[in-house]
Amino acid sequence: MTALTPPQERQAAWRLAQLLIIGAFFLLAISFKSQQQAPVDPPSLSSGTTSTSTTSLVEETPGVRSFTLVASGELLVHEYVADAARSTDGTQWDFTPMFSRVAPVLQSADLALCHLETPLSADNSDLSYYPGFSVPFELAQAISQAGYDGCSVASNHSLDAGTSGAASTLNHLENSVIGAAGMATSPEQAGPAFYQANGVTVAHLSVTDLLNGATLPTDPAWLVASLDPSLVMASAENARADGADFVVVSIHWGDEYVSALTDRQNQITATLLASDSIDLIIGHGAHVPQPVIIHNGKYAVAGMGNFLSNQPGDQRRRCNECPPATQDGVMVWFDIAENNDGDLVVAEAGYYPTWVDRSTYEIALLGLDEPSSVDSVILLEAAQRTATVFEPTIERRTTLP
Repeated sequence: MTALTPPQERQAAWRLAQLLIIGAFFLLAISFKSQQQAPVDPPSLSSGTTSTSTTSLVEETPGVRSFTLVASGELLVHEYVADAARSTDGTQWDFTPMFSRVAPVLQSADLALCHLETPLSADNSDLSYYPGFSVPFELAQAISQAGYDGCSVASNHSLDAGTSGAASTLNHLENSVIGAAGMATSPEQAGPAFYQANGVTVAHLSVTDLLNGATLPTDPAWLVASLDPSLVMASAENARADGADFVVVSIHWGDEYVSALTDRQNQITATLLASDSIDLIIGHGAHVPQPVIIHNGKYAVAGMGNFLSNQPGDQRRRCNECPPATQDGVMVWFDIAENNDGDLVVAEAGYYPTWVDRSTYEIALLGLDEPSSVDSVILLEAAQRTATVFEPTIERRTTLP
């Protein structure tokens, strides 16, 4: 072995020192990275409690199952809404522009659900409006293009056009690749609609507590699903057995034009949300926003108002009993994720206030996409009406998803 000279010894020592310094930095980097990636468990969701002051019930953790859901108010196509969508030659109807301001929200969710209150005509040869509806079938295509995945269709107007109207409604929705729950033309077609939302299987049930010109339950009972709590819970249990990870129930109920909840709404909410098979309730029917209830750690949005309608009317057709709030609606946004127990729950909820511009019937997204032709005071008043009903239980979302 050849001995090292003094310069060579200094060079070797310096290289050894460099290697030691580099190694120390490498060990520090690995330690820092492992600390940054350590998982943080979310707090467990308490059960059996009722809350009216929070919008977040559980923290989300990366890697757990989760999805987003948005639901909106009632689609109630009056004559003058249809007139605004009709082509100049009167042979076609295009409702798509009416959804242009709200479509970005609907299209951003993993699952978007509407409430279609009016039957769709088979071929537009039998169009009719208030009090019995059979509206242009092109509405189904507009619903699809707006970003919806499905609709609840059980309402007080479900049989306005008879069983043929129920069949044509379901047919047009299917042709537009929109799921439907709440009506059926056969026992096999009855029951919930199923969706895949970011890998989660969601079941959607739709029932009504009201039916114009007929009694509930219908004969046969599967024609229009009625609000019988025991049957709803049984349907939810069956949906679980069929693979649903999360069950949403849409209910058409309440007193028209009244924001306050009825005793029946409160009682049924408590009953249904006590079921382990039901995760969320979204409501319609009052034509005005109604409060949000948090019971047993679960949400019930009792009423989301009118999303598209001609209420409260004008000189052409005035609805004397309709308050200004019938021009108001909401989209409610839900972030849903697993909790510590592996259950999918609403981690956070918020709302977007909407308002129908009856000069064009565009649905305005208040504070985010508003018509410049409308007095800002009118829009602020609309937003405040909705805030009075929804807050502080859930908070308004002020940015797009």
